[in-house]
Amino acid sequence: MMKFITVILSILAVFSATVSGQSHFTVSRLDLNTRSKELAPVFFKDGLVFCSDRRIDFLMSYTDYGNNPLTNLYFAKQKKQGKFEPPRLMAKELTTFMFEGPSSFSRDGNVIYFTRTIDVSAGNRNRNRGDTTFGIFISRQVNGQWTQPIAFEYNSLAYNTGYPFVSEDGNQLFFCSDEPGGMGGFDIYVSTLRGGKWGKPENLGPNVNTVKNEVFPFIQNSGILYFASRGFNQKGDLDICYTAKVDDLWVKPVQLDAPFNTSNDDYGIIFNGSHDTAYFVSDRNGSTDIFAAYSSIPTFAGCADQKENDYCYVFYESNNNEIDTTAFAYEWDLGDGTRIRALEAEHCFAKPDTYIVSLNIVDKLTKDVLLSQATYTFVVEQIEQPYIDVADTVLSGKEFSVNGLETHLKNYSISNYYWDFGDGSRSLGAEASHSYTMAGTYQIILGIEGRSEGSGETSNNHCVTRKIVVLDSKN
Repeated sequence: MMKFITVILSILAVFSATVSGQSHFTVSRLDLNTRSKELAPVFFKDGLVFCSDRRIDFLMSYTDYGNNPLTNLYFAKQKKQGKFEPPRLMAKELTTFMFEGPSSFSRDGNVIYFTRTIDVSAGNRNRNRGDTTFGIFISRQVNGQWTQPIAFEYNSLAYNTGYPFVSEDGNQLFFCSDEPGGMGGFDIYVSTLRGGKWGKPENLGPNVNTVKNEVFPFIQNSGILYFASRGFNQKGDLDICYTAKVDDLWVKPVQLDAPFNTSNDDYGIIFNGSHDTAYFVSDRNGSTDIFAAYSSIPTFAGCADQKENDYCYVFYESNNNEIDTTAFAYEWDLGDGTRIRALEAEHCFAKPDTYIVSLNIVDKLTKDVLLSQATYTFVVEQIEQPYIDVADTVLSGKEFSVNGLETHLKNYSISNYYWDFGDGSRSLGAEASHSYTMAGTYQIILGIEGRSEGSGETSNNHCVTRKIVVLDSKN
């Protein structure tokens, strides 16, 4: 049903009712890195928890089978963007002389899922043991202290289980395992929490897992799963990939572009909630370090859904004269060639413009205008908002265009248009193009930056969202 805006007209006044890819990211090495290895960053409280094999004076210096130092968990508080306080042990009560590795935290930060050597019996050197597999352990923070870790029920001394990442709602635990029967090497699995118990792990299948290693899963709050793989390029180095579940199936992963992936090992990526800051690991500089990636495109929050301009109104003249309706009639001339014989008229204009609207009294027999009851200059305007011009439905893998050229903001000078396509991709400019890898429903955000007339201050608080449905091009 068409929605009309009622316009009550009188002689005195008129009243009307109301960049694609990742090229916009810049990468820099964090100052918390040392000559040792730093890897597996995760968000925790107001900083990062990560792994490092730097030496700890009060622990014996044990090594793995390759005679490499073992890692422990460290915490670094963030002071400002890209700057951290000197790292410290994340928790002494979780630190052993064995291996503590990649971790993940519940949304409130009070539960940790982390990788550890399964048997941490004192007095045994890790590299000399035959049962030195690692598993996932879970601990809770109570009164500022971490409880004795509990082993994940699907750990095994026969194979390795680790690299945990828990979903934001706490109901899914993604992890990696080299258990027999997988696709090969380390595969990614997911276990679902039901009735307070973790369900049997499910392999993500051949679309995600290869004969080589898939490790470091990270599930973003939009449902996109990032991970690292050696199986999606001929060279065999670790590349950061992403996938998502569509119609209960994980679709074929896509590799991130530069500056995230290079010809070296790149892995262990995490994104913040607004997808404009990432941390990941790379040996692109010759050592294993944690890097930060910051988007040059500002983040827009609290954006309203886009309203559609239908330019529909109801016209009514409040100061009308009584007429002989047997011989005469009211007729609205709406200035666009439309005439409606009625005292109250509903009409939708085709486009914004200035129209001369008249209410006339006409002779029913001759159809001549006998009297112009009232004449007004009526301005039809777009709704004051940024405006996304895009098709409602597109196909996956097919490029489409968007533009913000119909944006209408009064007394506002636009300097920049920013696009967020809802899949981690962003772009700049009044016009942009994009293609979605996966089917689904996405929220496109258009943010506007500029200046109000008479103000020298830059403002970026104008934005709208619009849904777009992406259909699978293979169906």
